[in-house]
Amino acid sequence: MKKLFLLTLAGLLLFSCNNASKKSESTKVTDPDVQAIQDVKTSASTQQKLYGVESAHVKYKSLVADQEMIRDWYFDHHGNRQYEENIFEIMGQTVGSKTLVLDGMSYNWNLGENTGTKRKYYHSVTDYEKITEREIERYGIQKHGHETVLGKKCEKITMEKPAKSTAWIWNNIPLKTIAVFAGNEVTIEAIELSTDQVDSGIFKLPEGITFEEVN
Repeated sequence: MKKLFLLTLAGLLLFSCNNASKKSESTKVTDPDVQAIQDVKTSASTQQKLYGVESAHVKYKSLVADQEMIRDWYFDHHGNRQYEENIFEIMGQTVGSKTLVLDGMSYNWNLGENTGTKRKYYHSVTDYEKITEREIERYGIQKHGHETVLGKKCEKITMEKPAKSTAWIWNNIPLKTIAVFAGNEVTIEAIELSTDQVDSGIFKLPEGITFEEVN
């Protein structure tokens, strides 16, 4: 049960930073908060600049239910191609998941498994310099000036919905996030950051894994 909880919480942490939807654009949504999130979604296939740098590798460390988790995240093309690993140790066993964003699709699989899922990818990226009054009111967003994280000047943002959180943002990249999930306060902080060109070989589908398409 603890392993399942950690994997579920790890999935939620992928944003705190990046919020991929399982709903299609044609799905009718009645919840106003969910609808508002969908309103700001940008399809990765449009090749827009999701982040303010062309390429990056960020390594995060977080403490989830007393377990340390490491997240390695790579992207290029300003975020239109991404690869990440979320790894932690539990009871002497290495567990975690991997995600690849490629050609507008998101591929997800767990370590040690030969099956995974794929779905159309939507990336919720908030440019806090362009947020609307509607978004500010709906999510309870407040700006608190700038603070330095990992040597970068970040804008400090607090939000009440969909989870109470504080984030330090640089070029749309969260370098630190403190959020509450299911009564657990989780801190995710970047411990390494490089904006060098990422090896394109990392953005390739793994061999030996079958992906089932889901909505």
